[in-house]
Amino acid sequence: MAVARAGGLAGAAVTTELSPPTLGRRILALEHSLGVTLFDRHRTGYDLTIAGCELFERSGTLEQGAIAIERWRTVIDPRPVVTIAAGSWTSSFISQHIQKILPTKTPARIELVTGAGFLDISRRETNLGIRNKRPHQTGLACRKIGQVNFAIYGAPAYVGVNRQATTKDRYKACEWVTLSSQAGRMPSLFWLEQHMPCSARITCSSSHAVLDAVVAGAGLCILPCFIGDHCCGLVRVSDAIDELTSSRWLVSHVDDRHFRPQRLIADRLAKLFAGI
Repeated sequence: MAVARAGGLAGAAVTTELSPPTLGRRILALEHSLGVTLFDRHRTGYDLTIAGCELFERSGTLEQGAIAIERWRTVIDPRPVVTIAAGSWTSSFISQHIQKILPTKTPARIELVTGAGFLDISRRETNLGIRNKRPHQTGLACRKIGQVNFAIYGAPAYVGVNRQATTKDRYKACEWVTLSSQAGRMPSLFWLEQHMPCSARITCSSSHAVLDAVVAGAGLCILPCFIGDHCCGLVRVSDAIDELTSSRWLVSHVDDRHFRPQRLIADRLAKLFAGI
């Protein structure tokens, strides 16, 4: 309708804020899907064909409905929503630094979905996903934003009493707190099971319960360093565990990566994690 009113792509680009090439591709796709020619192309512009005139007349009601829906949406809340799906530790880290992520010039709302490893970005179930493996599905844009290191931590009081916590004897001499298998087969849990001669003293169904128990002095645990190194109630008792080091990827739908609010938040997320 914009192209028909403007008589060409250049004029329609002004009203739609889309580029002439984009408009041209969409007009061509519409014609192919309908199986009819809607415009006669000339060097001076676009003229409606008979079929185009008929479709234009029938599109008025559709346009008014779209305008009504847009007005309704604006009344509810005009701010766009950007959904971020991440694991529990990453979500916690984002929450702690949320002011560094919120756009200052572009109003937007953030929906942070925790433990959402199965949200399908290709189906737009989330706008942004932070993953420890690069997905290989088509239609996704992937951006490496650093790596995640893991190490072993304990409460200062527990480590002070259990000196073996700082040695390789820690696996048999110290108590351990881990995630339960119901929480998922985390690489860190699998790695620890290969080193411990017996089961952990305490298992928890959530990551934060593990952290709370270790801070309370219940034993040792494995944590991502960006969490453990900044927890005042813990001390690190090992070097980074090389076998658990992984890359961190910021993933989005390839068609949505230029959506301004999403792009601004993605850039700020990348900057935040690059500084860890």
